Amino acid sequence: MNMLCRRKIIPGQQSLLCHNVSLKNKVRYFSRLQQQWNMIQGSNSSPPPIQPQPLPMQRFAPARKIDTSKWYFLMGIAALFTVGSGLYYSSGNEVLKDYAYTSKVSEYLKEAVWLEGNKSNSNYSEALKYYILALNEMPSNVHKLSDSYTRIELKIAEMLEKLNMFDKSKDIYYEILNRFYMTLSDKSNMDGQIKVNERAELIRKDLRILIKSLELNQDIELGKQNLLAHLLLTQEEILMKSPELKEFFDKKKERTQNLLMGQSMQLEEFETFVNEDNIKVDTEDSGLLVLNMDKNSSGWEPFKEELFVARDLYTAYCLSSKDITSAISCKMTTVEWMVMADMPPGQILLAQANLGSLFYLQAEKLEADIDHINRKAQEDPSLLEDDNIIKALRILNKNKRNCLTMTGKCYDSVLDLFNKNKKLRYHMKDQLDTSIPQAIALSTYGKAITSLHDGLLPKAEGLLKDAMKLAKESDFKELLGEATRELERVESLRIKQQEPQEQVASAHTTV
Repeated sequence: MNMLCRRKIIPGQQSLLCHNVSLKNKVRYFSRLQQQWNMIQGSNSSPPPIQPQPLPMQRFAPARKIDTSKWYFLMGIAALFTVGSGLYYSSGNEVLKDYAYTSKVSEYLKEAVWLEGNKSNSNYSEALKYYILALNEMPSNVHKLSDSYTRIELKIAEMLEKLNMFDKSKDIYYEILNRFYMTLSDKSNMDGQIKVNERAELIRKDLRILIKSLELNQDIELGKQNLLAHLLLTQEEILMKSPELKEFFDKKKERTQNLLMGQSMQLEEFETFVNEDNIKVDTEDSGLLVLNMDKNSSGWEPFKEELFVARDLYTAYCLSSKDITSAISCKMTTVEWMVMADMPPGQILLAQANLGSLFYLQAEKLEADIDHINRKAQEDPSLLEDDNIIKALRILNKNKRNCLTMTGKCYDSVLDLFNKNKKLRYHMKDQLDTSIPQAIALSTYGKAITSLHDGLLPKAEGLLKDAMKLAKESDFKELLGEATRELERVESLRIKQQEPQEQVASAHTTV
């Protein structure tokens, strides 16, 4: 593969962006990236009420591990990776389409396509050989970011995947991504060497390849770093193209600086973006949802779909590394930006519901910390005489209440839209966007879980049954499975509650 990769990058040994940089410099580099990311998120650079806990908290080990894996279905990870695959892979014949290759390159490509496409006897190793020959036969004047060049590289990566040579396939993705990043981050290229529309298309390709590459990535931190670097490039591009968005950030600059200094935002400042000002049901009888806004979303084109898939993947990576705070921060900004970018209403609804689920997950974590400190205090009552411990408990309880409040706001905003619009309810099965019924099902399920948390078993039972019905209608299999398990749990808890009452009644009868 040396004849293919001129600057080979080994995952885990070399950074995607920094080739010959010491580990200490890499840490500083990605620390600066994180600071830039926080600044560009606007007012949502960190979730309002969730601040780092006081130092005494470090005296206690975590009470119990919060299983974030059970929440992956809420983030739609399977769908995201499916989108990532579909964004880039195409049939072998399309490698030949629309490009004027030399006769030798065309000959090699035709042979590779035939070997790959022979369904009765696909020979991926031989196809790989001819794709490599075609790439090495490409004239030196062909730009290495052009479709004609990168499509052959991507076919090589695809063949390597089919041969289970995943590490070598990752090397190719990282090589291509490095090339895109270096070009797009080079400020000199902004002076006319790359036209604005060309930059936008390059960013779109960059994000597509990034999303696809993450299917093979097993290093969570590396995945987060790569996503962070490429997302910052995209977001800087949007700020340059959209005066409206730049004005939006300028207005919130002071609030952002306060947040970065650790000052908490008040709960009243939290707002949901699913409301009648942003989304409405159309005036006709179709019952379809439409955005009720007059926004210029050209600054997000043509890469907005890829951008929001990548942002959701970043949220998922934060969740994988148990960094719930960063997951919430990213998701809050994502929901707000989706409205500004004129994304489909169903996707906005689902994003808002997912944000509610993340807030609930954070509330669970805070509750576990509180329970653990209380157990330690039972073993050593003197702890409750420590002012720092008392302060820590007060902050934890306040943050938990705030998280549960914001959880309810997120779910209620989706359900209120559903309940207030009869046309939407009557035409639920007619919705072309499956995100709409899935968001409503997820919000109903979320309200059931919060009711269960409050001990309201009859209410939780009714909501879970509604969620199961909605999940079946929208083919939301992951949610249906979770709701079924929670309903079994509710029934088990109800039986346990009834047993003492039956024993008391039996005792009275005996007397």
